[in-house]
Amino acid sequence: MKTTKHEILRSQWIEIIKKHSQSGRSISQWCGENDISKSKFYYWQRVIREESLIKAGTLAVTGKTQFVEVKPSITEFKPNNQGTCAILRSNGNEIEVLNGADPNTLGELLNLIRVL
Repeated sequence: MKTTKHEILRSQWIEIIKKHSQSGRSISQWCGENDISKSKFYYWQRVIREESLIKAGTLAVTGKTQFVEVKPSITEFKPNNQGTCAILRSNGNEIEVLNGADPNTLGELLNLIRVL
């Protein structure tokens, strides 16, 4: 319930802050003309900024960087049944290249063969 109320208030204050921004007036002037407490305005402005920064992955207010663990996904190698495109032989090493092989990987293999 608290989260829902917070989300409703947050969306209302986002609109209020947008209206102020579009007015071209100072916060004091605008809040006075619209019967809004300056302290509430500043409070919600800070809350919205901090939540936006957290969603962006960094909390600039404290200067701390947040890290997240990235787990690589391992995909199963499924050879295609299109047959052999080429067999590369160099200094006793042999590499079979299948049709549909990744061009970048093939380029790296060719570079390795040159070194061997």
